[in-house]
Amino acid sequence: MTANLPAKPDPDRALIGEVAMDIGKEVVSHLRIQYPGAFAALGPSGQLSLRNCVHNQIMAALDTTDADEIRARLDQRKAFRRKMHKAWDDIRSEK
Repeated sequence: MTANLPAKPDPDRALIGEVAMDIGKEVVSHLRIQYPGAFAALGPSGQLSLRNCVHNQIMAALDTTDADEIRARLDQRKAFRRKMHKAWDDIRSEK
């Protein structure tokens, strides 16, 4: 006979979403305080994009809970960033 284990608690995604949004806002605030020139160059749509990017990445990370899956996601994100940086560097060097 196997013991009935309690269901794994499902975090309140709405509450975590608020935390993720707060972190996104904090990143924008940090940029404003520490790098005012970059903040000014970013403009309002860039600020919104940065905030939402942070929020979306935190929320996407919640979908991965297994340690091996988390490691794989981290590796995939790292490879993706490198690929995108190279592509943008190549595009910019053509001008």
